[in-house]
Amino acid sequence: MKLIYIYDPICGWCYGFTPVIQEIQEQFKGEISVEILSGGMLLSANRRPASAMYNYIKEAHKQVEATTGITFGDPFLNEYLRSDDIMDSEKPSIALTIFKQYQPENAVNFAHDMQVALNFEGKSLNNNDTYIPILEKYNIPVQAFLNNMKEDDNKYATNQEFNIVQQWGITGFPAAILEKDEQLYLIASGFTPKARLLQVIEEIKNK
Repeated sequence: MKLIYIYDPICGWCYGFTPVIQEIQEQFKGEISVEILSGGMLLSANRRPASAMYNYIKEAHKQVEATTGITFGDPFLNEYLRSDDIMDSEKPSIALTIFKQYQPENAVNFAHDMQVALNFEGKSLNNNDTYIPILEKYNIPVQAFLNNMKEDDNKYATNQEFNIVQQWGITGFPAAILEKDEQLYLIASGFTPKARLLQVIEEIKNK
């Protein structure tokens, strides 16, 4: 069986849900493989400056924290969200595409590290410097990785992921799909507690 986690690097609810997927991945190691896809939430006309999201996120983050147990950092809430940095899903999504070429088994962890860099440390995912300590953590050659982020092939592969997600009819994030015997089951649409996920996974396993 395979669990497909569909997330967006800019999505606050995804920031709260990724730790749940990390726990599921660890618990079912050797039984359920985990793949992560980027959904492309903020692209083209949907991109916006962080400051334009300040009033919304300063209230909405409280519900995410209360529901998921995740913490948003002061540098994100009171510094980043007052900046004109463009909240854009493309670059961190390309980064995930490239990371999966190196260490697919750690892709969910890498995604969460990007989320922490943004939502806790208040760093821009448009800035190459943000990726350097994360790549060093995984012993990935930094300059080669950053060079690959400029390659058209990786941009194309990332856009293919966005298209797959659209074709599945998934427009909200996070989401999770369980694949069993070539059948796809939507097991999470929006944040879903671990206990509920485990229940649904067991039901599908026993079909």
